[in-house]
Amino acid sequence: MAKNIEDFDDEEMDESAEALFDEESEGSAPVVRDYSDRRILVWEEDDGRREACLEVLTDLLVGATFKAVKTEAEAQEQLENDDWDTFVVDFYTDGVSSSEFVKNANNYPGSILVAINMAPLTLPEERDPSRTELLRRLFDVERANTQIHA
Repeated sequence: MAKNIEDFDDEEMDESAEALFDEESEGSAPVVRDYSDRRILVWEEDDGRREACLEVLTDLLVGATFKAVKTEAEAQEQLENDDWDTFVVDFYTDGVSSSEFVKNANNYPGSILVAINMAPLTLPEERDPSRTELLRRLFDVERANTQIHA
């Protein structure tokens, strides 16, 4: 027989249920991470997608240094003239996966290449904890000449 919710007494909650409730409460609080040592270069030709990606990643990777560029030539120039540990590209964009920049970024010492589909990125969606954690994990791997796809 089901109990009436109005007559519910907190004292009646058994210890196992209470422990589960406490774990869920603790797990739902966002974990603050420091990305201040990260330098991330984003290459996206579409202005809207580039800005959306930059906004989402800036909000997600607190403290990281970002540079977003429009053309492969700009990306290549940044690669040659500055130190980066992470490169973000969209392999759904024609020619990106076979570009000279991606080849060079793949061989950049101690860096990672993150390929994400930037088309559906929106800040409200990316604030959903399940999506946030999946996207964040792409940037939390050890930096070691690794290519990561989302």
